[in-house]
Amino acid sequence: MGGKNFISKRGQIALFMMLGIGVIGFALGLQFDDARLWASFLLNAFFFLTLTLGAVVFVSINRVANSGWDTAIRRVSEAMMSYLPPGSLLMLCVFFGRSKLYEGLHSFFGYGGKPMVFKNAWLSSPFFFGRMALFLAAWILLASFIRRESGRQDQNGSLVHTVKIKRYSAIFLVVFGLTFTFASFDWLMSIEPLFYSTIYAFYVIAGVLLSGFASITVLVVLLRRRGLLPQVNEHHLLNLGKLVFGFSTFWAYIWLCQYLLVYYANLPEETIYYIRRMQTPGWKALFFANILLNWLIPFALLLPRSVKKNGSWLMTACVIVLIGHWVDLYVMIFPALEHSALLGFIDIAITVGFASLFIHSFFSGLRRTALVPQNDPYLEESLWEDPRQVPGRHSHSMFKFVGR
Repeated sequence: MGGKNFISKRGQIALFMMLGIGVIGFALGLQFDDARLWASFLLNAFFFLTLTLGAVVFVSINRVANSGWDTAIRRVSEAMMSYLPPGSLLMLCVFFGRSKLYEGLHSFFGYGGKPMVFKNAWLSSPFFFGRMALFLAAWILLASFIRRESGRQDQNGSLVHTVKIKRYSAIFLVVFGLTFTFASFDWLMSIEPLFYSTIYAFYVIAGVLLSGFASITVLVVLLRRRGLLPQVNEHHLLNLGKLVFGFSTFWAYIWLCQYLLVYYANLPEETIYYIRRMQTPGWKALFFANILLNWLIPFALLLPRSVKKNGSWLMTACVIVLIGHWVDLYVMIFPALEHSALLGFIDIAITVGFASLFIHSFFSGLRRTALVPQNDPYLEESLWEDPRQVPGRHSHSMFKFVGR
């Protein structure tokens, strides 16, 4: 199926129009020096980048765990990785709005009349954006290695590629865990340079995993409806539903942990985070809507096992989660910059523009390889309705080889 056109002419025109709306919104923001422009740009650059990173994590976890069920849908996650290079470039463009976003990059920090040397050096522009470029380059490199080996396996079916994918996936998970922790501190938490939370990175990573798995699920369901993934069965939908259900609860757990830690410590440099979001007009409703969208509603929807197997209900829950993740970032970024809770044209236009780039990159990625991995040793297991019944699942020499 490589090279197949997955989007109609009408769809291509729609994407082009969406991109045009985004460009117009950004141009108007620059022309009128809109105070919300760069906050909207950062939000959407980070939001769509996290969807891609969630896809890389999804592939990496399943490869390291020797999981087979995801093989039939793996190309959806790999296609999402196509957005990583352009998304990283857009993230670097935040450099041009640094004065509007990061007060710490042009502030001098001191305590007791003495300069805070480390903090001043850490929040210097060269080091700040140098780290950003390094993190993005590492993610792009490792993701490209994973996709390259997956494509090569289609050509010759060698198990060597399976082993290499597993190796690169393990390296990516370690690198991602370390670098994204600092990225969370840099790109989001440093918007409020006097605020700190030791659990902040866990909270952001929880959102990345939840939204990443939700976006994979939405795309799988949509492609299945169009008849492009006929091999996807209720077993795949059930597992995707379990992931979204589980990580929705994990996100809520981390959200509650951070809130309680700040509440009980009652330190001014920590409580200011919640004061801005709960006592500033307009933000309190969104603050609590965040919990409904990211946890309570998807939790209630996905609790029955039958719903997880139903594509329509599953996609509804996942769309709510994706809206919730966007709102979560909106609540994290905009109150810190003392912006209104009301959305404006520029906010919506930039979101639409980024969405068009993400969708275009995804379909471009789908065209590069077959929709179903060819010659993958786990494919047979993935296509069975109940993988536990696959003959020789735990004894076949191939699985012993891959597990080394």
